[in-house]
Amino acid sequence: MSHALLLTAHGLGAGLLGLALAGLWLADERARRARAAGALAREMRRAALIEQRLLAPGVLLLGASGAWLVARYYGGWDFVRIPWLAGMIALFVFQAAWANTVGRARDARLKRLLERARETDRITPAMQRVRAAPLATFGHHLELPVFALVVALGVWRPMDWSLFAAGSVAAATIAAAATAYAGRAALPESSFSSASVDADGGTWSVAPSTSRQRR
Repeated sequence: MSHALLLTAHGLGAGLLGLALAGLWLADERARRARAAGALAREMRRAALIEQRLLAPGVLLLGASGAWLVARYYGGWDFVRIPWLAGMIALFVFQAAWANTVGRARDARLKRLLERARETDRITPAMQRVRAAPLATFGHHLELPVFALVVALGVWRPMDWSLFAAGSVAAATIAAAATAYAGRAALPESSFSSASVDADGGTWSVAPSTSRQRR
């Protein structure tokens, strides 16, 4: 495959990934503001659809074309000597690992809580604690700044680690500030009804989601 074709595939993968991350961020924000179990479940189904149709293809295309480019044009494992390329790969792996551990665990816990809730039930304190967990919230707000840093490294290609270091600090600071603001803005648990279990035995469920194979 030619260099130009590989770059085109890589750019397409990056575009799909960027769109997916933006869509997932919006879906997560709406899920955090949902007042009823049904609304929360709909946002989780929407996020699952984005993962299936945009995120997974974007990650696969970006990863495959990137690996081919590194192997053919950047000396394989010699990429560790190129700061901008090593930084991009490190951030890609970091995001994928975070999404498939912290993010996936949070989603799984929410789904288990929603399985016994009716669509009209209010968000329970247990659901609120899971969806407002600081570590998962931090990761939610970190994704887009990290993606922006990856793009900046690929565009500017600095041959030192200054951009990577400054960008990482900036991304973490933005995510920490957004997490702190989200914590202060969260509704108090006392405002949530505890009557969220279906006493009649009827259940409904959230459509299964693919694991977020990010970045």
